[in-house]
Amino acid sequence: MPALLFVYAEPGSVPDEEFNDWLDNEHVPLRVAVPGFQSWSRWAAVDGERPTYAGVYDLTSPDVLTSTPYTDLAQTRTEREEANLARIGLLDRRTYELLEPVYPPKNGDEYDPLKPGPYASIVEVDVKPEGEEEFNRWYDEEHIPMVTKVPGWLRSRRFVLLQCGAIGAGAADAKPLKYLAIHEWEIPPQYESAEMKAAMATEWSKKVMGNILSFRRRRLRLLRTWSRA
Repeated sequence: MPALLFVYAEPGSVPDEEFNDWLDNEHVPLRVAVPGFQSWSRWAAVDGERPTYAGVYDLTSPDVLTSTPYTDLAQTRTEREEANLARIGLLDRRTYELLEPVYPPKNGDEYDPLKPGPYASIVEVDVKPEGEEEFNRWYDEEHIPMVTKVPGWLRSRRFVLLQCGAIGAGAADAKPLKYLAIHEWEIPPQYESAEMKAAMATEWSKKVMGNILSFRRRRLRLLRTWSRA
């Protein structure tokens, strides 16, 4: 079962330069070597909202996170990692299951998952239980096909929450919603484009919106990626 580890982070009292150096040169590289991790990327907010940073990791299965060697990482932390985790403002970890079918990316088989689009929109949704089946059909059958017409679209994927947990001063506010969509873009998301407005203006869209309990949308830009040597 393909899965996703999605992590929001806020430096807190860790200086920003130190925070990024730790993640780029210590924290993420240790995960590059873990079997079952398939991609590694870091992102930063461009919408002026917090959390400021995000990490996205594709997994072969959620079991990767409960098995060695990944679980050994918590037992072998460096002094710097221990110190930064004690001062961090937020580390909000979510594990998701990939929802299928997956809509083909713009470049088809030529799309490289190790090189995601330079921008992403992150959409979280909670839906009334009686409206979930229709919500999922709408997203797969109408919404994503229309989103692909928006200028700059590269790829869209959907996930459902499996587990979550957070540490830091902001942990009490870390309450992920059930459904997650990640849309990748060549340019900043064009929310005001005619194509995006059309995607939200159909009769089916209006019906589905009546069953939405909570909705959040973030805009991120890619900081960097990693690959195995």
